[in-house]
Amino acid sequence: MNAHSHIVFRITTVLFALLLGAQCIWLLLAEFAQPGINQLPVDPAASVASAKRRADAAQAASIGIIRGDLWAESAFTYADLLWGDKDAAPNFSEALKQAHTSLDRALSDRPDQPGVWLLLAGLALRYTLPNVDGISALKMSYYTGPSQHNLLPLRLRIATHLENVNDIELQQMISRDLRLLVALQQKSAVARAYDEASPAGKRLIKQTVDEIGPAALGSFGPGPNKTH
Repeated sequence: MNAHSHIVFRITTVLFALLLGAQCIWLLLAEFAQPGINQLPVDPAASVASAKRRADAAQAASIGIIRGDLWAESAFTYADLLWGDKDAAPNFSEALKQAHTSLDRALSDRPDQPGVWLLLAGLALRYTLPNVDGISALKMSYYTGPSQHNLLPLRLRIATHLENVNDIELQQMISRDLRLLVALQQKSAVARAYDEASPAGKRLIKQTVDEIGPAALGSFGPGPNKTH
């Protein structure tokens, strides 16, 4: 190796080491700032708790800029918008806008996240989000996480809130979640969804529960049994 080649090799090695070091620092900074909200909060109490980490999650996402998982965590801190009165929430419009931005960034970098799709669907179906089809987003949550157990109760609640459930494929998806919840002995989640459901949602829940059989129906307590 001549002197020129040796110098080029050393410069290349140093540049590579600097690049690798910068990448390590970038990853560590994002990890240190990460609040650890790696799942979509599925009830009001968990959502309120995650909202308190909103600034930390936004900072981590800004550092990790191309990491869809960090943008998902930032989006999850807005899950409290799924509950409560929007008129009573401070800066509601700005919060909804920021949630939409985080959701878009999360799905742009990692479109395989069912919790992100479900939150997008819930917000789009409850409020107006520009250029978002809530039904399509809801279906994507089924496609990407058909058996993600922690999402089942919230997904059932969102799906059965719909005033019309005329889509055959969506009906089948809802029915499958219902059967999974019964198999997992989460019948209280079905009962709660029934109590909050639209008339169309109630009919679909009752139809599915009737198909499962009297034994399952009899163990529900309040909810679907109100029609009997």
